Amino acid sequence: MNNNQNRSPGDVTLDVFTGVISQVFLGKFTAVFPKLFKCQWKTYEGQKKFYADFSTDNSNMSGRKFCVGGNWKLNGDQKSITEICKTLSGASLDPNTEVVIGCPAIYLMFARNLLPCSIGVAGQNAYKVAKGAFTGEISPAMLKDIGAEWVILGHSERRAIFKESDELIAEKAEHALAEGLKVIACIGETLEEREAGKTNEVVARQMCAYAKKVRDWTNVVVAYEPVWAIGTGKTATPDQAQEVHAYLRQWLTENVSKEVAASLRIQYGGSVTAANAKELAKKPDIDGFLVGGASLKPEFIEIINARQ
Repeated sequence: MNNNQNRSPGDVTLDVFTGVISQVFLGKFTAVFPKLFKCQWKTYEGQKKFYADFSTDNSNMSGRKFCVGGNWKLNGDQKSITEICKTLSGASLDPNTEVVIGCPAIYLMFARNLLPCSIGVAGQNAYKVAKGAFTGEISPAMLKDIGAEWVILGHSERRAIFKESDELIAEKAEHALAEGLKVIACIGETLEEREAGKTNEVVARQMCAYAKKVRDWTNVVVAYEPVWAIGTGKTATPDQAQEVHAYLRQWLTENVSKEVAASLRIQYGGSVTAANAKELAKKPDIDGFLVGGASLKPEFIEIINARQ
C-alpha cells in the first residue's frame, strides 16, 4: 500500500515546514523565497549565528587556521555563479579550512544567498571612507550591509593597473578594519624585482605601509602573491614560497611583535592549482591560498582540501 494515501493534511504541512526550516539552516532560504525579505542579509546574519553556536574552530598545529580564498576577479554571471555555488554547497569541504569567496561587487548578495553560511564572501576592493562624492567606489559599510565579511585589498592588479600606492592601500585597510570587515592584505614582487634580488625589499616595503596603519592584526590575513606567477601558469616552487613566508614572519617579529608573527595567517597566491596545492600546503609558514582562475573551476574543492 502507498503510505502517502494514509497521510493527513497536517503531515504534508509539517513536511513543507520542515523543508523550509532546512533551507534556512543551509543558508538558502533567501534564494528560495527572496521576496519575503527586503533586507536579505539579516537572514544570513541569523544563520551565521546559528552556525557559530554549533561549530568549532579547529586550527592547525601552529594555531593558525588554514584559509583559502577564491578571487573571481572580473568573471561570472548569474548562471555561472549559480553553478559554482551549487558545486561548493554540495561538496565535502575540510572543516578545518576557512573558505572565503571574492565575488564581483554586483553579485555579492546573489552569491551570499546561494552559498552555505560556513563560506565567507569578500568584496574585491573598497575605498578608505564611508561615503561621499567618490563615483564608482564602494565602502566597507556598503559591503557589510549586504552580508560581506571580508575585503581583498592591495591586489597586484589594483597596484599595477589602477596605480594604487602602498599608502592608499594601507589607508583602505585601516578603514575597512575600523568598519568591522576582515582584510586579505595582498603583497608581492614583479618578475623584474625578483630577478634583481629585491623580493624581500619589496614585500618589506609593502608590509611597512600596512604596519603604519594597522594596530590590531586579528582580522588580517596577508596574501603573498608573486606577481610574475599570477595568471601565467608559473608558480613559485614550494621552497621559494616558504622562503618568502618565513622572511615575512621574521619581519613581523622584528617590526610588529612575536605574537603577531606567530598568529598572523599568510596565504600564498600565484597560479595555485589542484596539482601543486598539496605540496605548498605542507610548508610550515603557508597558511592557505588566494586562488584566482582555479577558484572558478571544480578543482577549487581539491585546493580547499589540500591539507586533508
